[in-house]
Amino acid sequence: MPRLLPALCLLFLLCLFSAPRAQADPVQLRHAFGEITVDPAKVRRIVSVGYHEQDFLYALGLAPVGVHEWFGGHPYATWPWAEPARIALGARPEVQTGFEIDVEWVWMMEPDLIVATFAPMDAQTYALLSEIAPVVGRPEGYPAWGAPWEEELRLIGRATGREAAAETVIARTGARIADAVASHPEFRGLSGTAAFFNDGQIIGYRPSDGANRLLGQFGILTPPAFDDMASAGGNFMVSSERFDLFDLDVLLWLVDGPMQSEIEALPTWRNLRVAREGRAIWADQMMTGAMSFQSPLSIDWALERLVPMLAAAVDGDAATAIPAGPAEMPGAP
Repeated sequence: MPRLLPALCLLFLLCLFSAPRAQADPVQLRHAFGEITVDPAKVRRIVSVGYHEQDFLYALGLAPVGVHEWFGGHPYATWPWAEPARIALGARPEVQTGFEIDVEWVWMMEPDLIVATFAPMDAQTYALLSEIAPVVGRPEGYPAWGAPWEEELRLIGRATGREAAAETVIARTGARIADAVASHPEFRGLSGTAAFFNDGQIIGYRPSDGANRLLGQFGILTPPAFDDMASAGGNFMVSSERFDLFDLDVLLWLVDGPMQSEIEALPTWRNLRVAREGRAIWADQMMTGAMSFQSPLSIDWALERLVPMLAAAVDGDAATAIPAGPAEMPGAP
């Protein structure tokens, strides 16, 4: 069955893409930066200036002409879980690199819609982009980087006349999550979180961070204190002397091999229960990408790996090997 999942996902996407574009009147949308009017029927050239919105557009059957590279260095800034959708659409977007939004580059793309639901955008940048084309900012009522992926998809769907497609994707992904949650009631009530490590510093995330929100759906709860500790960007940094903050029932490390070795060599780490009992999950590059992106396409891929990893980590037995998960990526031969 695992080998059939990529084929089934591609079949679903192809059916979604073949549906006719909905005819719609101009719509008014509210987002965190204000209100815009968009005519979905006239949207032909979409530029994504956020870090993961290409996945959302692909999931809706839309081919952007420009996208923003976050990390990973994949062609077209498209990770392998989204590659079948990109290929099915024939999308070959131009790619902007660098952390900040390059307004001049966006202007050169001649967009008639700019998607920025998960973007490094302030009010000044929003104003500049709005001179080029209508801008879809993050959903209203959520902090920067903190909107649920479902609300991002709904907002993008409304702006592009793809509301029905958005709800179909949300229902399908939600059903997969619900099935996984129902299969593991032992996760409910556990403590856990995702974390990063760099230059001797631990980076933690608020409970509403994408990866932590997914863990929360399993009933694995990030300490509430992390909300108070997080900056406006949604994360916080502490020295390795404060590993005690992360001594939880399960800890998902979003780090590479050298960082893992650095962490495991620290006495402050080795003395923790989470280390002694093998409760740490060391994500590889693809899993780190999928848990960071938290898009409907990346979640769909990550669930198959994440669930057995969690099950092995939370049993409290250091001898239990945490599975690496399937090596195949969607669309692989």
